[in-house]
Amino acid sequence: MLLGLLRYIRGYVRFTISGRYPERFLNITSRCGIRLWDVQRRGECFTACMYRSDYRRIRVTAHKAGVKLRHSEKGGLPDFVSRYRDRVGIVIGGCAFILTVFVMSMFVWSIDITGLDRVSYIEMKEELREQGLYIGAFKPMLDVQRIARNILLENHDVGWMAVNLQGSYASVEIKEEAPAPEVTDIYAPCNIKAKRDGVILRIEALEGSTEIEEGSGVIEGQLLISGVMGDEQGTSRLVHADARILARTTREASFSVEERQNDLQPSGEFAERQSLMLFGLHLPYRFGRVDSPYAAVESFTDSPSPLGTTLPVGITTERVNALSYEERLMDENSAKELLEKQSQLYELFSLSDCTVEDRAYTLTDDNGVFTLRVTYTCIEDIAYSDPIGTDENTDLRRYVLPTEGKE
Repeated sequence: MLLGLLRYIRGYVRFTISGRYPERFLNITSRCGIRLWDVQRRGECFTACMYRSDYRRIRVTAHKAGVKLRHSEKGGLPDFVSRYRDRVGIVIGGCAFILTVFVMSMFVWSIDITGLDRVSYIEMKEELREQGLYIGAFKPMLDVQRIARNILLENHDVGWMAVNLQGSYASVEIKEEAPAPEVTDIYAPCNIKAKRDGVILRIEALEGSTEIEEGSGVIEGQLLISGVMGDEQGTSRLVHADARILARTTREASFSVEERQNDLQPSGEFAERQSLMLFGLHLPYRFGRVDSPYAAVESFTDSPSPLGTTLPVGITTERVNALSYEERLMDENSAKELLEKQSQLYELFSLSDCTVEDRAYTLTDDNGVFTLRVTYTCIEDIAYSDPIGTDENTDLRRYVLPTEGKE
């Protein structure tokens, strides 16, 4: 393959050798170090190929050998250039294409970020841009080790990072830092108390003295598991009480919305703006605006993607939709639907540590304000640790269990 490419670049000539002693000519060219290939005998003549530059200086040798040379075909790059030497535009266009490909290979065309979970993709793109890595960045100016090191120092959610450049493609691999687990002092003495009212369903006591029974009702702050343990000898010791107390609890929440709503709605007026995106730069060439202080903008970029690689060029179109305030009246059904969605969001974020058994809804309308009150019946762990003070100023007698037969 390389030999064929070399022959094309240097150019070659296919010619016919005729005369009384064509074999003598072949021997002379061999002694002179002139390369011949594809030599074939056709009757009393021979056909062969040689480089174009050798063919020009071999005619004297052919005359001495008593043979005649007649070329039948020319090929290769020199012949192609000679054929189109009067068409300067083609030559300039070819050179410009080669130069463009070479120049574009010096820039980053696309960036792929993998391994993100808690860290926002948009946030990471902005951090990479601040470090100099973006679509259209000049590759010789990029120090990938410095980029990874700086982001690791500034973003504590990133535990490991690697930036790889492959041609015009940048691959960013990230492993996020694992959150540190909460460490509790298992030796510090404490009680287990109720963090809210409820009815005890199950008691899973690991350490401490149980003060309640399953099925009993408790109030917030009530002692559930005592960290003061007594023995048969009447002595007491402090322990780190540990337990899981499942109880049925009740939670209430209310959500309100006014009957009259002023919402921003599309007015029907819109305008389009377009710009040429070139290596990360946006060059606007079509302008448009809407006569409204409020607008919603939709943007998308159309970029060519040959062989699955997105090029850093394209057309960015922005559609600007004018918005205006419109007053509308909400009826009871639409208000309830909206408020139920709010209650679902509340349940998702505020009751994520509970199992919701039941929900009771009450909708009221008070002077143009709809209010939805929701009562949640939940099953949750109501145990929380309350440390027992052990400093010299703490009266430990109130933690000591009364011992039968002792004063």
